[in-house]
Amino acid sequence: MKTFSKKLKCSAALAALFVGLGACANDGQTDAAAVQSEVTRTETAAVQSAPTQTASPQATSSQTGSSEAGSSQTGSNQATINGDRPAMWRLADSDSEIFLFGTFHLLPPGTQWASAVMDDAMVETETTFFEADTTSQQAQQALQQAVQQYGVNKPGVTLSSTLGAERAAKFGAVAEKYGVPLANLEPFRPWLASLTVTIVAYQRAGFDPNSGAETIITAKATEQGDEIRYLETAVDQIKALASLEDTNDFTSFDDGLKQLEDVDTEIKNLLTSWRTGDVKAMEEQLVDSIKSASPAAFDVLLKNRNANWVEQINTLMAGEGDHFIAVGAGHLVGEDSVVDMLRDRGYTVTRVQ
Repeated sequence: MKTFSKKLKCSAALAALFVGLGACANDGQTDAAAVQSEVTRTETAAVQSAPTQTASPQATSSQTGSSEAGSSQTGSNQATINGDRPAMWRLADSDSEIFLFGTFHLLPPGTQWASAVMDDAMVETETTFFEADTTSQQAQQALQQAVQQYGVNKPGVTLSSTLGAERAAKFGAVAEKYGVPLANLEPFRPWLASLTVTIVAYQRAGFDPNSGAETIITAKATEQGDEIRYLETAVDQIKALASLEDTNDFTSFDDGLKQLEDVDTEIKNLLTSWRTGDVKAMEEQLVDSIKSASPAAFDVLLKNRNANWVEQINTLMAGEGDHFIAVGAGHLVGEDSVVDMLRDRGYTVTRVQ
C-alpha cells in the first residue's frame, strides 16, 4: 500500500512553493467526481463559513516603497538588503536582462509588498514568466484530469485504509479543526488530502490565492502588454507531488500533522520572512525543512525543477531580450536554488531588492 510520505516536514512551506496548489483546494464537501470538476476553485465553503483570522499587523500594515529598498548588492543569498520588500535579483549581458522575483502564492488581502524597484523592473522587460498556467480553460481541464489521475484513490481504496485507523483518526481531528470532515477526504490519496487541508488552513488564516503575488504581477504584466510565458505546467507540479509516495513510511506525514496543528504561526512567520526579504530565514523555513525531512523530496520538489528552469534561463541569456521571472521564493534561496545554479554557471547574479 502506497502513502504520501517524504515531503510533509513543513506543510506550509510546501503550500508556499507550488502555484498550482490553490487550484487543488476544494470545499471539503465534494466527492471524487466533484474534485474533477471543481479542482480549480480557490475559495472553499469551509473558509467562507468559518471565521477568518486577522493576519498579523506586520503583514498587512502599510509600508513605504522607497527606492532604498532596492539598493543593489552582490554576494550570497544571505546578503542583507536594507528595506522592507521581497527579494529580487538581476542578471544581464550585452543584449539580455533578467529579473528574478520570489513570490508568495497566497497572501492576506491588503498585504503591502510591491515597490518602485519591482515596478521599474517590470516596465523594463517585455516578457513575464511564471511557474505555470493555472487559469486558462485548457490548463484547468488538464489540472482536473491530473488530480483525478494522481490524487484520487482507486475504487475500494480510502484515505483511512491507506493511513490506518489511528493515523486516520489523528488526521481527521486536524482536518475537522479547519472545517473539513474526514469523510469528504476519503476518496483522496494522502498527498492530496494533506495539501487540501493545508490550503484550507491558509485560507482560514486569511490567505487568499486571489491576493497572491502572481495575481498582482499578472495584472501588471497584462496592463503593460507583456508577453506572458511559463516555465512548466501545473500538471508537472501535480506529478511531482504524487511521485513522492512511498510504501509504509509515515514519518514525514506525521511531522506534517504536527505542523498543521499550529499552521497559523508557521505561515505568518513565512510571510514575514518573505515580505521583508529575509532570505536566510526563507532558506531555513522553505528549503532546509524539506531537505532535512527527505533529500529525495528536496530533489523532486526543488532541485530538479530549479535545474530545468536554469536551462531555460540560460537559453534566454543566449538570445536577446529583457525578461521578468516570478517564481516561488523558495526556488531562489539556498543551495541548489536558481540563483545558486546560475552563479555556478558563471553568471553574475546581483540582488537588487
